[in-house]
Amino acid sequence: MRFEELVQRVQDTEHALELQRSHTRETWRGLRTSWREGWTPTRIMLAGVLSGFLVGRAQPVRKVVGLPASRWVQIGTSLWSLAASFKAKDAAKTAEHAADDAGVAADIATDTATGTDATAAGMARAAGVAGHGPAPAASPGRPSAPDARRRADPQWQTEPRPAEAATELSER
Repeated sequence: MRFEELVQRVQDTEHALELQRSHTRETWRGLRTSWREGWTPTRIMLAGVLSGFLVGRAQPVRKVVGLPASRWVQIGTSLWSLAASFKAKDAAKTAEHAADDAGVAADIATDTATGTDATAAGMARAAGVAGHGPAPAASPGRPSAPDARRRADPQWQTEPRPAEAATELSER
């Protein structure tokens, strides 16, 4: 088959699909209209009386109340574990998103640090070439990016003051 024939087949199929969608939409509107018109007050009353009779005949409350206490405990623990599994799933999903975000942030920080180091090195080389002397060394007070990430934060080297500790506990 040629490409033009394939394109024409796709266009014909799309047109047929649009016709089918419009036909389905019109049929649905007609069904919805006839359904709403069919529910007269008399029919609503008859449906209520009939469903009330069937529920009364089945007596579901008596069957539920007649369950032994051990069965109620079993139902309760099942529902509790179901809720816990939903919470665990949500927590895992949140942790996964946080890990992804942290990975992206680490990649950006690495790229930025590498770009900054490369820019600083390029500027130092340019200064060395311009001044016809050796390139100046990195400042001794500022560690490079990989060393700064590995260095401990001084804030966490000592125990917190009592007021900070109390605030930390009260926020949990």
